[in-house]
Amino acid sequence: MKKSAKTNDIKRASWSGGWATLRDLEIIQTVIDTGSVTAAAERLGVSQPAVSRALNQIEERCGRTLFHRENNRLTPGADALLLYEEIGLIAESFSRLSQFRQRERKRQFRVLVPPTIAYGFLNQMTAQFMREHPSLHIYLEIVRSEQILQSIARDEADVAIADAIAENYNYNFNQIPIRKTQIICALPLGHPLCAREEIRAEDLHQQKFIALVKHNIGRNLLDRALNKASARPEQIAEVSDLETACIFVKEGLGVSLVSAFPLLHSEGIEYREFLPRIQSTVACFTKKNVDSDVQAYIEFIRAHQPPADRFSQPV
Repeated sequence: MKKSAKTNDIKRASWSGGWATLRDLEIIQTVIDTGSVTAAAERLGVSQPAVSRALNQIEERCGRTLFHRENNRLTPGADALLLYEEIGLIAESFSRLSQFRQRERKRQFRVLVPPTIAYGFLNQMTAQFMREHPSLHIYLEIVRSEQILQSIARDEADVAIADAIAENYNYNFNQIPIRKTQIICALPLGHPLCAREEIRAEDLHQQKFIALVKHNIGRNLLDRALNKASARPEQIAEVSDLETACIFVKEGLGVSLVSAFPLLHSEGIEYREFLPRIQSTVACFTKKNVDSDVQAYIEFIRAHQPPADRFSQPV
């Protein structure tokens, strides 16, 4: 009795999985489709004894009699027919995978981005992505930098693109780097500091200066660099984004420290390397579980960003 119970346990364990390869399942399906071992062998391109031997091995491994053998004919039993239904589902799945196309579906895809990255880079890239993926409905929201990670944490977006200065290890995020960049000095055309190849923090002492507002994610880093050099620029304005800072610079109001990417370079502004060098990374932020649409979007952005320039380069 104990031996019989042990045998039944082995059969149940075998039936639960690990007893069949995809080729085994293909043989079972073909035998049932064709109605005979001979016809199945012809379709599979193997010998009739090879199919018979395979069926015997399959039954031995799974511990079930799948086919009844009568007068040199095979009749599928209930277990074989149950397998046949499941094999059909597997075959359909592999057929879809072989086409390697995304399922057609309409869903909302939420992206958060600060103004400078949106207008200088991401809006155009997102439009190109949408042309290639017309089934996706993309919701792109331009928000302040300091709001981005909180919004991702609250599941209010699928992905955010921001300067990695915004990184906060209190959040459990994926961070996928896109581009290395640095802080540079923006100068009005003809400004006396344009004669220098590099602008040091102390060079900005008492210079008319356009600063970022205090809640901007990069403001603290810039303040520390200036304070360390005992530089006290004459702050004439505070702005929330780099676009506005560059407009003020172009109008000759003063100088500013801005991220090198993505800048909309325009006439009337000259850019110089700033020392001490403050480097950062533009990155995609997502929650830990990323679906195929989010991953496709990130890969597209990384692949279609502008080429390297003097102050920034793709990762």
